[in-house]
Order: sequence, then structure tokens, then C-alpha cells
Amino acid sequence: MSLYLDIGVVRIQSWLSRAPHLRGRRGASAMIREATKPAKIDELLTGWQDIVERCTEAGDVDGVVPLVMHSEAPEAVSRVEDHVTTHLRSLLPGASLRTELRAGKYWLEAQNGPVRAEREWPAVVAEWPPGKQCDWCRTWPASRQRMVGAKEKRELKSLCPDCLLREEHAGYSTSRRQEMAPGTERDLLKGWEDRPPQRPMAVPDTSQVLAELGERRDNTHLATVYADGNAIGGLGDEVREAQDRGRGTTFKLPASIEHATWSALLDAVETITDDDATMLPVIAHLIGGDDVLVSVPAHRAWAFAHTLQTRFSEYLGARLAEADLAGITTPTISTGVVFHHHKSPLSSAIDLAEEHLKRAKKEHRGLTAALAWQDVTHDGPLPVHDRPSVSVEDLAASWPELSRLADCGGSARANLAALARDGGHAELMRHAERIGLDELVRRLIDGPVSLEHAVGMTRWWRTA
Repeated sequence: MSLYLDIGVVRIQSWLSRAPHLRGRRGASAMIREATKPAKIDELLTGWQDIVERCTEAGDVDGVVPLVMHSEAPEAVSRVEDHVTTHLRSLLPGASLRTELRAGKYWLEAQNGPVRAEREWPAVVAEWPPGKQCDWCRTWPASRQRMVGAKEKRELKSLCPDCLLREEHAGYSTSRRQEMAPGTERDLLKGWEDRPPQRPMAVPDTSQVLAELGERRDNTHLATVYADGNAIGGLGDEVREAQDRGRGTTFKLPASIEHATWSALLDAVETITDDDATMLPVIAHLIGGDDVLVSVPAHRAWAFAHTLQTRFSEYLGARLAEADLAGITTPTISTGVVFHHHKSPLSSAIDLAEEHLKRAKKEHRGLTAALAWQDVTHDGPLPVHDRPSVSVEDLAASWPELSRLADCGGSARANLAALARDGGHAELMRHAERIGLDELVRRLIDGPVSLEHAVGMTRWWRTA
């Protein structure tokens, strides 16, 4: 039996969005990656090998430092906690940290067991900030002035220690040099360029630039997509039981999850990228383990989410089959999607996307890939709870009808939605027959996605 100590950043999304603009969020994402990368942790633990070492079984997930203890003494655990959290606090001054101690014969078993001990280090709060507040986060007092921005937008800003580090780590997303790109997007660009035909790309530098990569008829809106795996813990249990019987000993869970996530993400990006594009239509906010948080042009969100959800299970299933674990339940991935204007606060969209992701998981009990969505422009900013989430199978089954409905004019769709909501079936069908859509409406009525909700979905559907 071994002790496993996980030390990581919690409430990452709220900390990322503490800065109200893309550069601040990009810098924070790069800071997390830099602070927790394996080489940095190995260097930090030099001379501590008799007490602790990095847990290589756990893989490499941004924001998490997985450790295996060689001493069970409480004072040893406390020393390691203090040592690592001091390191993280110095590089991530505004983040909240948590440690969790578990026991098991190996890492997978420990992850599915109870937490033996837990500590949290909340972010420092400025109760009464003296002097000028930070121009970016408005949370801490400013400590230094710095010229930020590019070209004509360059200006002097007063920044706090946390935001100064964000600015230093943000990189330049429009640079053709990968080493100058932000951390998460550097991996995205590298993964893209490793694929045939290996076209060099840049990523958008602002939300407006990203929105303008969308449909010309309405290129002002984005979709924030938040995805997370279902039943990953159950997979760990099944793999452990199989490995105890001598099967699947080559299967590495963290590496397989990371492979499935990144491969599915790149497939999804490829699905929504035009052949002649020079810029990827995506801003990657956070990618780690089975978590994906990105923004894409509004009209490309449905294709992106569907590809991500479908391919994730395919890649993970292939890894299981290669390791002689065919027949084990393959986890899926669910998503929350929020459509919003590119000028609206991303922090609100992230919070809303997270809420819809949780709802999709709950409604389908984590048994299948599901998607819940909201259009802030039409539904308002408060969470919509009376729209059921849709499974990836039902979305695929309804795809031809949704595409056909998207080709109809906006007024035709609005009239159909009103009749579906307020009128009787006979009146709806008479109207549909008058405009030549009776067969389509009948298929939608009999299908898994209601006509009213289908109209809302196709408002941001990419048409031919």
C-alpha cells in the first residue's frame, strides 16, 4: 500500500477568467502549464527522493502535481505539501490550491479510493487594497506599471503581481514561431502541424478576430465549449480488475485519456477549418486530461462538438482494443455549449457552459455523450433549465433534418417554432404543408429533437 499526494490548482476556470481579456487568460493558462510541468517538478524534488517523487503513473495534466510518498509520517507529508505549494504559490500567486492524500496498491486504485486527508490554500484576498487597483483584474493592488498591447493599442497599465505574470506568459498568438505562442495553443499548433498536409497556422489574437472567421452573414458571435469525460473512474476500476487478471498490462490510463482528448480535439478543429485557411478557428483556453475549454465561431460549434464527442470514444476504444481490453466500457465525453456575442464577458459564458455541462451529465447519468446548450443572445443570461440535453446519438440521427431546417429562412423557422410552442398539431401541419415543409416537420416531430428546440439549434447551424 502506497500513499499518493495530489497537489493542484482548483477553481481553474474562475481564476483564468479573473482577467477580463484574452491576453490575461492566455497568460494564466501558460502559467499553470509552466508551474506544473514534469521537468519543473522533478527539479523541485531534487534531494527529496527519500521522501517523495513525482508519480509518473498519473501522466501529465496541467494544474496537477501527482506525487507518491516514500514516507507515511504525517510530518513528512506536511513538509512536502509546504514545499510544493510554496513553489506553486510563487508562480501562481492568484490561484487556489488543494492537496488530497489517498492510499492504494497503485495509483489507479488510490484515485478511486477515499481521500484520507485534504487541505486547501485559498487565493490571497485583498480586503482593503491600498493605493491603485490593478487595471486588469481589479482584485489586487497594482504593484508595477508596464507597457502592454500591440501597435496602436499599446498603453501603460498598472498591474498586480498575478497579472504581471499573466502578461509575461501570454506570448503572441499570431506569431508563426511556435515558441512565441501561448502554452496551450503552442501544443495545438504543434499537433496541427504534425498532421498531413502539415500546414503552418496561427491562432486568433482576439475574440473579435475569432468571430470574424465564422459565417459572413453573422460573424459577431462565438460559442464557448466546455467538455469533460464521463465514467473515467469506472474505466479505471475495470482496467485495474483486468490487469489483476493479467490482461491489459500495457494500457496506461492517463496517457490514453490525453491521446484521445488531443486527437479528438484536433479532428474537431480540422472539421471546422476551411481548406484555404491560414488561421485556426479556435481559441484554446484549457486542455488537460479529459477537460476541454475552447471558443469557436458560433456557426461551427455544432460540428466541432459532435466531432469531439464522437472521436474521443473512438480513439479511447482503439487504445483499449490494442491493449487486449476490448469489451471494457469505453467512456464518453459530454459538453456544455454557450453561444454569445464576442464582446460579452467570457467569464460568464464559461460559468454557464460549466453549468450546462453538469446538467448534460446529470440528465444522462454519465452513461452516454450528451450536450446541453444555451444562446445568451436569444435566451438571456440566466441559465435555461427546461431545455433537455441531447445525446450524441440523437444529434447524429437528427443531423439531416437539422441541416435542412437550417437552410430555411429565419422567419420560416420562427413561425414554425411559434406554432410548435403555442398552436395545435393540425395548425402546425397545415402551415408546414403551405410552405412545403410538412415532410420535414413530420420527421422532426417524430424524432428525438423537438421542433421548437431544433429551431433554436439551427440558428447557429453552418449551412452549405
